[in-house]
Amino acid sequence: MDWTTIMLTASLFLNAFLLNIIAQQAKDMSALKRKQLQTNLLVQDDELVATLKEKIDTDGIIPAIRYLRETYNMTLVEAKQLVDRVNERE
Repeated sequence: MDWTTIMLTASLFLNAFLLNIIAQQAKDMSALKRKQLQTNLLVQDDELVATLKEKIDTDGIIPAIRYLRETYNMTLVEAKQLVDRVNERE
């Protein structure tokens, strides 16, 4: 094999590898956007916001986060971000 063929083959493998990384990142971004939309919809739920405000005022931030995690099956980060958003609205 000559040098040109080797370089062309290496370039094709590198391009395939990079396209795979880009496709995976696009998939991850799409999943994150869906999760953010779900969280934003929860923030717009007036009943949930009122419940969270009451829980924050009476019990504190940590029990409010725990409530979200248990009730809505959120991760710790998602619940904390939602509590922070509701707490900032006050």
